[in-house]
Amino acid sequence: MLRASPSSRQPEDHRQGLKWLLRLTKLIHPVASDPEFPDKSLLGQLEAQVCQLEESWELFYNRMPEAEAEMIFSEAFPNGR
Repeated sequence: MLRASPSSRQPEDHRQGLKWLLRLTKLIHPVASDPEFPDKSLLGQLEAQVCQLEESWELFYNRMPEAEAEMIFSEAFPNGR
C-alpha cells in the first residue's frame, strides 16, 4: 500500500481489513488476560499485535496534515532538507 499504486478497491479493502483485525485482536485480549488462560505467552503476542495494528492505523488513516509536517521539517532542518 505504501509503495504500490493500489487499485480503486484496495484502499477500502485495506481500511476494512485493518479495522476488523484491530477490533478482533482487542476482543481476544481480555480472554488471554484471564489468570486461568492456559497459554500465558499469547498475552504478550496479542499486546504486540495490537500495538502494530494501531501504529498501522495511525500511519495510514490519521496522517499529520501537510502544513504541520512542513513546519516540523523547517524547524528541524532550517537550512533545507
